[in-house]
Amino acid sequence: MSFIMHLESMQSYGTPSTFLMTRPRGFGLSLLTTSLDKILKKDAEVTNKIEDRGILDNIQQRHTLIIDFKKVNGRTPKEFKDSLIDTLQERFWFHHIESHINPYLTPKVYFARLIEELYKRHNESMVILIDNYDIPLEVAAMMEHEDNRIESTCAYLDMLNVIKYSKNKVRWALLSGHVKFTLASEYSEGLPLIYDLSNDERYETMFGFTRKEVSSLFADKIAKFADNLNITPDEYIDLLEQCYGGFHFSDNLQPVMCPACISHLMANNGLLLPYSGAGKYTFLSKYLKQHKDDLNWLYDKDGQDPLFSESIDRKLKGKQLGSLLIQLGFATRTNVLANTDEGYTTWRYRFSFPNLDMKKTFDLITEQCPSSDLTKVLPLDIFKETKEDIEEPLKDND
Repeated sequence: MSFIMHLESMQSYGTPSTFLMTRPRGFGLSLLTTSLDKILKKDAEVTNKIEDRGILDNIQQRHTLIIDFKKVNGRTPKEFKDSLIDTLQERFWFHHIESHINPYLTPKVYFARLIEELYKRHNESMVILIDNYDIPLEVAAMMEHEDNRIESTCAYLDMLNVIKYSKNKVRWALLSGHVKFTLASEYSEGLPLIYDLSNDERYETMFGFTRKEVSSLFADKIAKFADNLNITPDEYIDLLEQCYGGFHFSDNLQPVMCPACISHLMANNGLLLPYSGAGKYTFLSKYLKQHKDDLNWLYDKDGQDPLFSESIDRKLKGKQLGSLLIQLGFATRTNVLANTDEGYTTWRYRFSFPNLDMKKTFDLITEQCPSSDLTKVLPLDIFKETKEDIEEPLKDND
């Protein structure tokens, strides 16, 4: 609720405030989008579960426009633009707004029309929630020819630029995804000013599970799984942190575990498998295959810049590969060094793999181990004395 209050309280100065929230895969960003939508609409299904009625009463009810770009694809600029338009067309249908596809109109025009029609209907400022905002930029960046990459990227940035000039039609917009891409270029104005909340200490545990939360939410199952291994529940949670925890999203270094991995484990009889390895990391994988970068400079080296806050370009430059790895969860800050000198403070960092799951997933996408490792428990010493069936592979109905 405090997150919504923050978004609502930002002064727009005639231009809608645009926010960004990124997290690695498995941290529930899509759930964030749907939850915000229901809360802003004062949907009883969600609001009846909120205990703090005072805060809820202080949140203004708003109409929302949700757009999910996870299905956007295309090998050419035309296919790419058509895919963007198809996604927007679904929103026209969802809101029961008449629209006729015109091959001469651009995604920018469609987006502007959609916002205009919704504003005419409600005659009040709306909120725009864009999930998987980064997928179109990844798709454009992986096209074969540079001219195609530029044209497609500009088409998408031009479309997003509509938000900036929506004025009273849009109160604020939230973009969510896994990667922090640059949203402006020398070819397109895009969205040059974005408030990135990804590393805000107020929201460092908003998406992940803390140790206390895991212990409370899954107490019965943890007791059962621990008994199977002849260890205590606290020792089992230690294993969970080694396998799926260790993520830090602010300089407070408050560790959280990956919610999706914990959920998979609870549904799979406590097997400590590399669940993240089943995900797709196409953009990163393609880059690593083409460049074979030596990453010794990134891992477990003190004195690093705050790479987690840096934006990614279509073509990774300098240390942007490090930023990409951090944003995708393959590295996390594990030490913060502050130095105050002559009236100002600088911060330096150490980055490491957060856990065994992400290390194994990195080995899988870089082909350092076979995909059959997805059915093997992570290499913890404690399994040397566990029951024989703990290392059974996943069954088809699991």
